[in-house]
Amino acid sequence: MTTAYDVALGMLEGGVQCIPLNESKRPMLNFADVTITKDFINRNEEYQRARALGVLTRGLWCIDIDKHGGTFVTGYYSMGKIPYYDELDCNAKKTWIQQTPTGGMHIIFKKREGIEYSQHNGYLKNVDIKANDNNFFVMGGSVTKAGIYNLNAQEPILYDGEFEERIFNCEGSTFEEQVIAKLSLKNVLPQPTLSSYQPRGKGGRGKQAYQRIIEGVSETRNEDLFLAASYAKTCNIAIEPLTVLIGDVKGRDRFTEKEFWKTVESARA
Repeated sequence: MTTAYDVALGMLEGGVQCIPLNESKRPMLNFADVTITKDFINRNEEYQRARALGVLTRGLWCIDIDKHGGTFVTGYYSMGKIPYYDELDCNAKKTWIQQTPTGGMHIIFKKREGIEYSQHNGYLKNVDIKANDNNFFVMGGSVTKAGIYNLNAQEPILYDGEFEERIFNCEGSTFEEQVIAKLSLKNVLPQPTLSSYQPRGKGGRGKQAYQRIIEGVSETRNEDLFLAASYAKTCNIAIEPLTVLIGDVKGRDRFTEKEFWKTVESARA
C-alpha cells in the first residue's frame, strides 16, 4: 500500500516539496521557510501517519477554483467573465489538474524565471492564486473530511499566454484592482504614498509575532495571531504557516479552529 511517506519521497525526486496534512487539511508540522528534504521526511513521523499531503508552491503556482454548493457565483463563473478564459482553458488541457471533493479545481503550472510570484487571495470571486513559497494546495489522492482529491496524470507546464503576466506583474492583488490601477491617473502622474516613508529594517511587532508562532514559542496566542495576521495581509505573506496554532494546548485551554479564524478575520477586517 502506497503511503503519504512514499508519495512525498517520490514527489521530492521530481523537485516537488510536500508536507503532511491532517484530515482537516491543516499542516501537521512547522514548514514555513523550511526546505523539505529526504532527511526532513525521514525525521518526521507525521509523514507515516498522514493520509493527506499539501504540495508547497515552490517551483509551482496554482489557480485554486472553488465551487461552493448552492452558490451561483462559483469560481468557474468568475473565470468565464474575464478575457483570458479561452487562453487559460487551452493551457489547462495540457497541464496538471486536480478536482476537489466539492467540485472545485486546482490548475497547476511551473514557475518561470523573471516573474516575482506571490499569493493573491480572492483574485476573483471564489478564485485564489497560490504562489508564495509557503502556500500549499492539497495533493491529489489525499483523503480528507471533505472526501478524496483526484488528479490527472499530466506534468505541470509553463503557462503560455498573457494571464500569468497579468496576475503577477500588474499593480493590485485582485483582477478588479488591476483593472482600476490600469485606468488610474497615477499611472500617468505617479504620486508619493505613505509606503515611501516606511522605515526599513527587521520588521515590527507583526513580523515578530509571525516568527514566534511558526517557531512554536508564542506565549500569547490571540494577541500574536492578531498581529501576525495583520502583518501577513499588509505584506501579502502566506497565512497557512500560522495554522500550526490550531489545536495548541496551554494548560487546559485548547486553541480551536473556530477561534483561529475568528481572530484572523478580525485582524483582516
